Amino acid sequence: MTKITTYTQTSDHSKYSSQQKTILELEKKYYIKLLSIFSKQEFLDELRALMNDINKRWVRIHRIWGKANVVDLAVERHINYRIYNDSSFKGKINSVYPSVISSDTAFVTDDAVINIDSKTVNVKSNFTDWKRQLVGCNQHSFDNKKNFFAPNKKIYMPIDGFLAKQNHHGKPVLSFFLNTLYSNDLDNEVDSWYEDSNFKKKPYISKKSNDRERVNEVFTKNIQFACMPNGHLSNLFKNNIFAGVKSYYPADDPNPTNTKSMRVDHRILSDRYDSSGKPWKGFTAWKI
Repeated sequence: MTKITTYTQTSDHSKYSSQQKTILELEKKYYIKLLSIFSKQEFLDELRALMNDINKRWVRIHRIWGKANVVDLAVERHINYRIYNDSSFKGKINSVYPSVISSDTAFVTDDAVINIDSKTVNVKSNFTDWKRQLVGCNQHSFDNKKNFFAPNKKIYMPIDGFLAKQNHHGKPVLSFFLNTLYSNDLDNEVDSWYEDSNFKKKPYISKKSNDRERVNEVFTKNIQFACMPNGHLSNLFKNNIFAGVKSYYPADDPNPTNTKSMRVDHRILSDRYDSSGKPWKGFTAWKI
């Protein structure tokens, strides 16, 4: 199998352009600001309350909606509510981001366009989406030189980053992801934020395995926040950060023309450097 090589950001700030230094500072600034909101106890308590409210109407919601994931829209709305009502953004949001190519939450400030995508992951059916950051073509502007080799297809795949071509009226378009991990119990008709200690046999380990009680540290946290580098920073990562494909386009074509969503290792997103080469973390995981 062909090995996929990916790269973290170079720490040599002497190689950063003036534009890159500005973007690096903005990514760090907004990551810290948003993380502060999402990690507040109030935000986490409201996520628990949200799940409790869904469970009070579990049967009705599932029967009417007929959808496997009934958590996603509620979390998106919660993110919007908290962002737009947080004091740190009071008077700082100039407008909504008008582009149809954007994330779930998208707005414009004086110095940037902020995109925040919410990804709710079912630990039983989509656990692979929790191990790496899932990124859609409408959620990033990173230039991977359209050179990702897909081993299972044995072809090179174009990777499209459609997010505003990196800028909006001169302001960089920044990409952030809030991921939450949940579990649904169809027998008992209840959904819950995933708690690894409640499962002796781990749902993320194959039922054929003889070691189903082995703990994977990644799944002991059920909320993650990540920053995807802006396209203008691509060469600082040697234009190569994608480690896998989630979906292709066309989906059922044995010879697809491009990818619709990709995966990035958390390590790539975590090891970041600001304009002066000072390290900071662009990926954080904790518990609801």
